[in-house]
Amino acid sequence: MNKKIFLLLITFAFASVASANMVWPALYVETKMSALPIIGLSLLIEFYLYKYIFQINRIQAAKYVVLANIVSGLLGLFLRPLSGIAYELSLGMLINWLFDWGTFNPVVWICLPFISGSVNAVLELLTIKIIWKHKFSKRNFYMAWVGNIVTVAIATAWVVTYPPRM
Repeated sequence: MNKKIFLLLITFAFASVASANMVWPALYVETKMSALPIIGLSLLIEFYLYKYIFQINRIQAAKYVVLANIVSGLLGLFLRPLSGIAYELSLGMLINWLFDWGTFNPVVWICLPFISGSVNAVLELLTIKIIWKHKFSKRNFYMAWVGNIVTVAIATAWVVTYPPRM
């Protein structure tokens, strides 16, 4: 069996054995990230960011942003919540044990934008690299990561400020 598939199966096995609510912070934020106001604001922020990073014109920047966000949006629907599982099975377990906290603690809400922002930045820059053969440096990655952290932080703040009703 392929090592990557085996690791994925192990991850799902651990997730099913772990507490049932462990990925809810990531899933809650995911619902806000797919809300139209967040999408619109994210596209606007990233439009100017990619225009600056790659020194391209408005039309090219619009193409980069739209296509990169379609890819990160579709793949991110699965990868961002999985990154929540990865957090819970690593740092989250330590934090929960040290402070006797559950899944909904301040650390997870602070970490979510960083983790999800990195998933988005990687997916978007890989899309740009594969489709337009545009290379990016570490500096460009970090700038894209910060831009994505900001957009995920806005979605996270929305969840924390106006939590979903159950």
